[in-house]
Amino acid sequence: MAASTITTSNVTPHGWVTNAYNADWSGCEIAKALVAGKSHYIESITINCASAITVTVGAGETASAVTTTILGPIVFTANGNQFTHTFTRPVKVASATDITADAFGAGATCIIISGFTQ
Repeated sequence: MAASTITTSNVTPHGWVTNAYNADWSGCEIAKALVAGKSHYIESITINCASAITVTVGAGETASAVTTTILGPIVFTANGNQFTHTFTRPVKVASATDITADAFGAGATCIIISGFTQ
């Protein structure tokens, strides 16, 4: 399991875009850290990968897996793939809960999530 590289940019007036990269998401990793007493709201998710891998994005971690699935599992083939989903209404993540990702298979994957926190 490799550590994730997470870059978050604030978007005016109250949102954010998180770019979370990891060479191996297996074992569940944090894509957007929790904020005490607040909930994240997800507006869109984009996943880019170059390997045959299955990715699940969710909320929280239990026993090295996503606790609550938000999107997935999404199956990717080798040689580069991109999947984007924009929610018609933001998806609320439980208060003080990380946004997480888990993968079956190893491979460099970038997960871009946009949303806001309240």
